[in-house]
Amino acid sequence: MQFGRIRFVLILALLGSNLLVGVLSLYFLRSMDQRYSVLFDRSVPLLNNLRTLTRELGGVQRLARRISDPKNEADWSALLRQMDEASNNAKAHGLEISSMDLLKETRHLGAMVRLSREYDDKVDRFLVLARAQKIVEANQFNAEVLRPAYDRYMDVLDNVANYVEREGSDLRVRYAEDSRMFGGFLLAFAGWPLLAAGVIIVVMALLVSGLLVAVFFPRLFAAKSRPA
Repeated sequence: MQFGRIRFVLILALLGSNLLVGVLSLYFLRSMDQRYSVLFDRSVPLLNNLRTLTRELGGVQRLARRISDPKNEADWSALLRQMDEASNNAKAHGLEISSMDLLKETRHLGAMVRLSREYDDKVDRFLVLARAQKIVEANQFNAEVLRPAYDRYMDVLDNVANYVEREGSDLRVRYAEDSRMFGGFLLAFAGWPLLAAGVIIVVMALLVSGLLVAVFFPRLFAAKSRPA
């Protein structure tokens, strides 16, 4: 009767532990899914906008080179409109990137905003020279001022992209470590029946050994129980 109760309690404990493991696993999986979703939502759109901005800035510089080339004098009006439009698109993407959460309160944001304004100002000055058909001055300005500003801006954007990728990689490593730790905890918790069975086997082995010793070597117990 006593053994039946113990077995019933063990079965209930086993069912309860399995249910708890399932609930904890579901909770952890949902938590990891949310964390990866946040990582995706913060990193991927920012990287896409950075690539778009880089492409648009490259287009602005190509147009500046074509405009300052005397061979393209017949295309001035169309190229000027294209360059102005490309510059405005780049400004919009730069503002969108600067407002994203991942860059807030970082040193990269300040450098990016500063060089974005510097480059936009120099693009406007180049367009003023080009619209006035001062081709020699525009060409010199592009080579000595606008292009170096573009290079500095691109260096900052590369740093921003590297920062975003590094942050994403660090978070993935942290999430993987959390998963391993939680998996080890669940494995240890779910293995308690084996531990209990091992303890019971050891206890039974000790009891049987004691019984055998008492049966086959009664003098040992008699000697221990004899008064001094």
